[in-house]
Amino acid sequence: MRFLIPSSTLIAMYSLVALVSTSTTAQAENPSSSKQSVILISIDGLRPDAILAQGPKRVPAFFRLRREGAFTHNARTAVTQTHTLPNHTGMVTSRLVDGPEGHAWTWNRDPQIGDTLHRNKGAYLHSMFSVAHDHGLRTALFASKTKFSLFDISWGARYGQPDTVGEDNGRDKIDVYQMKTRSENMVDDLETVMKKENFDLLMVHIRNPDTAGHGFQWKTEIPSIYMAAVKKADELLEDIFDHLEKPHWKGRTFVVLTADHGGPIGLKDHGNNQNPENFTVPFYVWGPGIPAGADLYALNPETRTDPGITNPLPGEDILPPIRNAGAGNLCLDLLGLPAIPGSTVNAKQDLKAR
Repeated sequence: MRFLIPSSTLIAMYSLVALVSTSTTAQAENPSSSKQSVILISIDGLRPDAILAQGPKRVPAFFRLRREGAFTHNARTAVTQTHTLPNHTGMVTSRLVDGPEGHAWTWNRDPQIGDTLHRNKGAYLHSMFSVAHDHGLRTALFASKTKFSLFDISWGARYGQPDTVGEDNGRDKIDVYQMKTRSENMVDDLETVMKKENFDLLMVHIRNPDTAGHGFQWKTEIPSIYMAAVKKADELLEDIFDHLEKPHWKGRTFVVLTADHGGPIGLKDHGNNQNPENFTVPFYVWGPGIPAGADLYALNPETRTDPGITNPLPGEDILPPIRNAGAGNLCLDLLGLPAIPGSTVNAKQDLKAR
């Protein structure tokens, strides 16, 4: 039997927990446990062509990633899902949605009482957070949608699996979880924390393009509400870049940036998983040793194939495309850590960015 709680109550509960967690940990500086740090940034609802159409003067941070890092504008979402939570679950578990090895989470709403990824799957699901934390690294998730509480619950102190790797670092795999429904406020909180704390693995979710697309359609002409939201996301990305110039972040931090889905021109819904406008997403990798301006497909000719305008099914007799779900295992690889147990996307950690 499921018991429903009003979403407003859930938001208040998780905001209070996040505030207590952040304020407690921010009282003292926390040195990084790794030689590198990785920040996974998801820009919700970002069409790659919305970056190109604006150009480097309007969205300089996105173009900095292109200019100084490796990238593709033709990465893929999950095959059967172009919704937010299923694709973000794919990012952090490096699994697709369907099949025996899929993560199986298809809902795109706030979790109900008792919901966890493990309960829904019928088995424990490891994540990039659990691997990093079990190896003694500090982790964090800063999100701008309440539904991301699913991750904090699933890998929290109650439902996280015991740590069996080396020293016991506990069951709570996400050291700091913070959610604000306005991305601007969330990034403000992140900047405050980044001044005092280090994280080895940090995930940041920025919602602005998705919110604009749902409210005012995905329109790539200038001016439009959607393109203004993409520009705002770029400004928030610049704010994060500013902190990467600080001594405890500079020269040791990687940024992996992708999106959960795109959006169809002139519509407000991105649920059609057969539409290339929905399943085509950007994928950027930036940081020390990443070749400037490199094409990710050109860097991986023996393991990945540019899919053109298709979203190929797993198991087809072709090399797979670069997928947003490969981000979790790529982040761990950049940290020198093994792949997520049970993962199927980039499970060999053979997506190379340097």
